[in-house]
Amino acid sequence: MALQRTLLERIRDPEPEGQRQLRVSTRVVFDSILGNLQKMLNTTHGNCLTDEHYGLPHMTSVRSAMPHSVAGFEAAIRVSIEKNEPRLRNVRVRHTPMVDSGMELRFEISALMVDEDGRQAVRFETYADSDGRLVVK
Repeated sequence: MALQRTLLERIRDPEPEGQRQLRVSTRVVFDSILGNLQKMLNTTHGNCLTDEHYGLPHMTSVRSAMPHSVAGFEAAIRVSIEKNEPRLRNVRVRHTPMVDSGMELRFEISALMVDEDGRQAVRFETYADSDGRLVVK
């Protein structure tokens, strides 16, 4: 399977660099995955018309049950990525709170981007901002 942008990205902008190419740069694909994760992790279950399980459980249920809910939230992130981001394999999610604040929702996501030439390890960091949205970097 060739690494590429999502179908909607290709429909919106069929030739992003002015000419068709057989392969897309790894950076373009990484940015596409990053954007997809940002949307997916900020969608609450029940808010997607085509899949009621797309996204994550509501953030208030996670914060109200902390710290006991962190392991379940890690699993929910991993399952959502495995189900909805086929360009990533061997997804691992780990809670990584700041040293001075054990209650912070901060996670490290590591995975492999797989294409016909092999695999490339990738890592994303995510944290809950003051509005409760997950920022993915």
